[in-house]
Amino acid sequence: MSEYRWGQSASAALAAIAPIAVAALLVPLRDNVVSTNLALILVIFVVLGGVVAGRLGGALAAITAALSFDFFLTKPYLSLHVDKADDVETTILLLIVGLIVGQIAVRTQLHREAAARGRSEISRLSRIANLVARGEDPADVLLAAQAELTDLLDLESCRFEALPTGVPLPRLERTGAVTGQREWRFAGHDLALPAEGVELPVLSQGRQIGRFVMTPHPDVGAPLEARVVGVAIADQVGSVLSRTGATSE
Repeated sequence: MSEYRWGQSASAALAAIAPIAVAALLVPLRDNVVSTNLALILVIFVVLGGVVAGRLGGALAAITAALSFDFFLTKPYLSLHVDKADDVETTILLLIVGLIVGQIAVRTQLHREAAARGRSEISRLSRIANLVARGEDPADVLLAAQAELTDLLDLESCRFEALPTGVPLPRLERTGAVTGQREWRFAGHDLALPAEGVELPVLSQGRQIGRFVMTPHPDVGAPLEARVVGVAIADQVGSVLSRTGATSE
């Protein structure tokens, strides 16, 4: 299991355990505090579970919160049997509200991550454009573009090839689509670039003058927005190479 997946699993486990611990800590208050208020306290930890551990963490936290409320805070205590109809309704509502709130928290987090990625992508393109505008050496622009593409698409390697190029590879088109691959693979919701590598053409006035050869890390997704920004970076490189007449690293 990768370090990232291990971390996600650990976060989900912590999100599931937290409501149990909180419910146990609330035991001394159960005779003095209305049960619905105790349930609302558990909802807070369901929300935290969704924020910290994603959709799975939110769902697990909602389930354990409902069971813990039933087990620790409703009569008969230390049993999953509930005597009062109101407590049954509260337990069910806790589960439903917990799942909904956890999902909302996850969606909010995803929107924030998408906004952060968007800002990062714009910054990458801006850095390359600034190099081109300042008339930096083409070799420096190429090195910077390779570094930006590597980080942008989470690549294992990226290099530039002037014409004539090597063996044909699946191609990253101007729309962000990838053509010529043998099979489609996805990592989460995002397309995974072909394992054998993908070429990103570098164009000048509609004519190809070279390509970036990009080798991805296995099972890592490349969002469409990032692929489109990668094409824009290649266009900046094509502009500087065309202007200076340089066609090699």
